[in-house]
Amino acid sequence: AASRPGPGVIKKEWVRRMADNPVVFACANPTPEIWPGEAKEAGAKVVATGRSDFPNQVNNSLVFPGVFRGVLDVRARTITDEMCLAAAREIASFAEARGISPENIVPRMDEWLVYAKEAVACAQKAMEQDVARLKLTRNELEDRTLSIIKSSRDIINLLAKK
Repeated sequence: AASRPGPGVIKKEWVRRMADNPVVFACANPTPEIWPGEAKEAGAKVVATGRSDFPNQVNNSLVFPGVFRGVLDVRARTITDEMCLAAAREIASFAEARGISPENIVPRMDEWLVYAKEAVACAQKAMEQDVARLKLTRNELEDRTLSIIKSSRDIINLLAKK
């Protein structure tokens, strides 16, 4: 971990001394190093945490489902840094396409289409790097990934109704 859980690990006065419009990523879990409200009071323009109950959840849960879906879809022999970077670029592209604001810098967990985009990018990078056991077209990857995600969501929605 980069730090220990807070609060109080990052002090409001430290945020005040930062450059204009500071960005604070307080990602320790379960308790961020500084509460988002305190960071905002101290002048932070953007605050992100690792928690879903605050805006801007910056957490590995935004990456793992898409990366693993892509790995499984092409039966990749390994996960490379480049595959993870391809997924990260899709997260950024998705966020930019739907709009970014200080309270909304990354996709939310309920924006499930981002996972499909990550999966396709990760799978394509695996094929490009010759670590994929299956070779699929982009359309095949998209169809397969969307079908699996939709089926899983339908099952969850059905179970939630019971």
